[in-house]
Amino acid sequence: MSPTRTPTEEELALAESLFGMIQVLRVVSADAAQRCDLGSPERARLLWGLKEGGARAGQLAHRAKISPSTITEVVEGLESDGLVRREPDPNDRRGVRVALTPEGRRFLSRFEHACAIGLADVLSGLTPAQRQRVRAAFNDLRGVVRNENFIAPSQPEASLRTTSKGHKEMTHAR
Repeated sequence: MSPTRTPTEEELALAESLFGMIQVLRVVSADAAQRCDLGSPERARLLWGLKEGGARAGQLAHRAKISPSTITEVVEGLESDGLVRREPDPNDRRGVRVALTPEGRRFLSRFEHACAIGLADVLSGLTPAQRQRVRAAFNDLRGVVRNENFIAPSQPEASLRTTSKGHKEMTHAR
């Protein structure tokens, strides 16, 4: 999408604030994934995508904005680590869904707790009232961007690299 108008100063300031917060969230997420031995925030993000129930690999790839071959490798790694399992799709007898195992739920819970602690540390300089306003603002944003197709991938292609612990994580072509 090409800009058809010049943003206002308020719009520029809002964009700068949000992009700065995205970077903070990336750092917190990456640190939490490492502390929980998940290996990468991408692996944690895929577990998060299964929090509400199983999904087909294609759905996971679409949500994570990665290629089907990449999702297959990541799912295989998570499966070999005992964090996810493949199961029949109840809506399509030929289909297979990916679901969290009990161990995967434990890892996801540890990741969520590590993220909460990381964010609490980052936001510790705020008063309780300020933290409440931040939470309310993010709830408002979540309501606006609920439709997952609203956000386009910033990097269309992702490939995998192996981390020092043998986990697969996504890297984006630049």
